[in-house]
Amino acid sequence: MVKRRDFLKLGAAAAAGAPVLAGTQARAKESETLMRGGADYSYQSGSEREAIPTACAMCASRCAAIGYVENGYVLKVEGNPDSQRTLGAMCAKGQAGINQVYDPDRILRPMRRVGKRGEGKWEQISWDEALNDLAGRLGKLRDDGHPEKFMFHHGWISASAERLINRVFLPAYGTATIANNSCLGQSARRTAHELTWGGNTDSWDFDKTRYVLNFGSNVMEADTNHVALARRLSFALTDRNVKMVTFDVRLSNTAAMSDQWIQIMPGTDGAVVLAMCNVVMVEGLYSGRGEEFLQFVRATENPHATTAEKIAALKAHLAEFTPEWAEQISGVDADVIREIAIEFATAGPACLISSRGASAQYNGVETERAIQMLAALTGNIDNPGGRCVGAAPNWVYPTGPENKPEPRRLEILNGAPDAAALPMFGIGHQALRMIKDGAAGRPEIYLWYNYNPAFSNAGIQENIDILKDESLLPFTVAVTPFYDESAALADLILPDAVYLETFDFEDGISPTQVPEYYIRQPVVSPQGEAKDFKDVCCDLANRIGLSLGFETAEEFVEQSCKLTPIIKSKAGGFSGMLKRGVWHDRDAAPAYYSYKKIVPKEALQEDGVIFDEETGVYWNWKTAGASSEIEALAAGYQHTVGAFRGYVGQSIRGTVYECFKPDRANKTGYFELYSASLRAKGRSPMPTFATTPEHQEMASGDMILTSFRVNVQTLSRTQNCRWLDEISDDQSVWINPASARLFSIADGDQIKIKSGLGEIEATAKVTENVIPGVVAMPGHGGHWEYGRYASGEKAPFGLENDLPYEKHIWWNRDSGTHPNWIIDNTAEPISGQQRWMDTVVSVRKA
Repeated sequence: MVKRRDFLKLGAAAAAGAPVLAGTQARAKESETLMRGGADYSYQSGSEREAIPTACAMCASRCAAIGYVENGYVLKVEGNPDSQRTLGAMCAKGQAGINQVYDPDRILRPMRRVGKRGEGKWEQISWDEALNDLAGRLGKLRDDGHPEKFMFHHGWISASAERLINRVFLPAYGTATIANNSCLGQSARRTAHELTWGGNTDSWDFDKTRYVLNFGSNVMEADTNHVALARRLSFALTDRNVKMVTFDVRLSNTAAMSDQWIQIMPGTDGAVVLAMCNVVMVEGLYSGRGEEFLQFVRATENPHATTAEKIAALKAHLAEFTPEWAEQISGVDADVIREIAIEFATAGPACLISSRGASAQYNGVETERAIQMLAALTGNIDNPGGRCVGAAPNWVYPTGPENKPEPRRLEILNGAPDAAALPMFGIGHQALRMIKDGAAGRPEIYLWYNYNPAFSNAGIQENIDILKDESLLPFTVAVTPFYDESAALADLILPDAVYLETFDFEDGISPTQVPEYYIRQPVVSPQGEAKDFKDVCCDLANRIGLSLGFETAEEFVEQSCKLTPIIKSKAGGFSGMLKRGVWHDRDAAPAYYSYKKIVPKEALQEDGVIFDEETGVYWNWKTAGASSEIEALAAGYQHTVGAFRGYVGQSIRGTVYECFKPDRANKTGYFELYSASLRAKGRSPMPTFATTPEHQEMASGDMILTSFRVNVQTLSRTQNCRWLDEISDDQSVWINPASARLFSIADGDQIKIKSGLGEIEATAKVTENVIPGVVAMPGHGGHWEYGRYASGEKAPFGLENDLPYEKHIWWNRDSGTHPNWIIDNTAEPISGQQRWMDTVVSVRKA
């Protein structure tokens, strides 16, 4: 356990003897007159550059931005100072977006394979030739009655791309064979949210919190809402001296900024959290805020249980999960667990945060459910300073033709029948394996967008073998600006525009609990012949005879601004958003305690609304899609498929509240610590813990491989940005000195890391900043394609040289090693999320 204040004392002692620098007060006073941001000037002419509001897309945070243009070139990108989410800030990744516009390895014309698949032989063709070919294939599939054999697989995409493509174009065509990449990073957390809160988004109120307890989140470097949260957390730590305690296997930037870094064995966070819940119940720390919140909690099979009955059930369930039990599993001292549990419960308000480190493993969903339990028992749910319901923009968008066919899909999106109990967000990382199996059918056209399945999924060699096999995948299409590992295995490559060249709207979560609306608009025109894929979908629709109701992505965003009431009435519509880029209602109050909102009586009397005696839920059987009221009443809310779609409110002691609205499961409106959905699947209805199976069979000397992300790289998508490579080129594997001594490994040595899938070689970084028994690898490096800066390999038809920049490369051009070669494609047992943190490996000196 390492404490931040031990370091601060040393700094304070040094500072005590240092003189105040002359002029400090004068400079501070001068800084008060600095101009507001949002403008930029040419260093050569002094003239003001054109400022174009837009939105970043270099990672999932999607921050409001401004691009500055001079003589037709974008020369700078920075945060939009009008953004309440980011407070005008932008990270290095966003500022390096310019590198993607002018990437020397960009694909600028459609490319068609002319050699064997994966052989690297291509010809450039026209857009008409490319789209006529693709449209012809799509039209034939539809006319033959098999639209589901068109599979669309995507990574992180914009909010408007998800609406236009997934909810309009593809349903109009008739396919529901759509996979996303939630399974690679967030689906365990999101599933746990669905089973407890209902909705899958949350927000951490760092502005008002007094204490932050962190399990596995590296929010200071990587988060789906990174800049917005990291900035506020920094202010909380420095300006208000908020205490933060982080449990992690590695000294991440977030752990380094914490008051305490608690070293914990991988996959055991859930045991520690359950032990903390035990302490809260045994010590009676639930009284007050926690006990008040319990009236909105389901903790027993009977939804109508009294608070006393709920407390008794919770105490009985948690009795076995003592701090001493957790110490044996996690390696964390029982007294430390008890101390932090008491601190968290009594700090109030306190914020419990978590992410990939706690959830991307065998106990992912159960760990997140336990985290929700600890927050609930201490009354830190949807309160100022706690873990809140995410406030996101409610965009209204054109939904396309009314007579859309009933979409059909291949049953390959959720893995094998026994892969996961509740794969609400799909198991997209196993789709290729399902295609290889073939029992559920195979797509004839497999198109991926903003995704690199060969590189991003675990089990790389298996991915490559399947993508190369024409008997399994007859025709494949990569939509990408860059020649990456998967594009190299496609039949057709469509050159996508980068984010500084597109129209979009976004729906990022606001940490102020007030939604922020913002759009993306082109800062410059697409380079070469690149096209925004949303525009390509509109073109394809016309070619196969579909009328979507809009012709371009720009028109889709324009119509959305007209259809969204608050944007039309208060933000000036499309023209107002083009001018300012970002908008929020300054008169709106933060949305706390939304679960306490009472449902109007008129809503309970609407046509189709019925009351379920078993659960106390009011729901609309018509909206839910039940065949009749009689059938709905007979089956009941919990046993009617899709009943959650008709949820209206939850009756609690005679009052009907909005409570925690379900989103993907037939949960009640209660905050469900007891899950009937999991019980129906034969799993524990209350959060529990099980040892990772692979960790029970470890031999002497075996280690656990984990992967991590750094603050200037995004998954597989930024490594050809030379600015970012210059900041962070270290691909070393972290290993503790105690572990290194066992294998006679010194800092800088080449080492071999072996799993059941194979062996890779990497450079060792011997450091105390990772716990013994663990090797930690960055997950973004090791490219063998994707361009000269990422891999050392120029892309087909790329610039012959990128002068003068290539002459100034001083950093290590070794692309490193990618851990996914030796991490198996495995699914967390409830959600199906990829298990990144469980791989058992052996290590030796090369």
